[in-house]
Amino acid sequence: MSVDKSLNVLVVEDNANLRKVLINIINKLGFPPALEAEHGQEAWEKVQNEKVDIVLTDWTMPVMDGLEFLKALREEPLDRQPIVVMCTMENDMERIVEAMHAGANEYIMKPFTEEIVRDKLEETGVL
Repeated sequence: MSVDKSLNVLVVEDNANLRKVLINIINKLGFPPALEAEHGQEAWEKVQNEKVDIVLTDWTMPVMDGLEFLKALREEPLDRQPIVVMCTMENDMERIVEAMHAGANEYIMKPFTEEIVRDKLEETGVL
């Protein structure tokens, strides 16, 4: 497994402990230090101002939830759209389909492991 060191990962999670867990997984996988945001609005601002290649985002967050962020992101005329992986407790098939139709590349249900995150990133082609 070889990681492209030029790829920037943005972790969007309102729970500070879970955000730290995801950042630690990203670090272990060999990515550069991850960008982080507590909610979709903060993530949206990061995408506007920084190069973001991969987004791991929660769904249920204050201010702007993950689905709203995803929809706004996919409507933005970026040179290159980031890979987006939803990481959430939303496990109803209808919600999963909704996220995929909105533009999510993959979907991880909480609780997750480092192996699950790695597998999903492999499935998106970034690993």
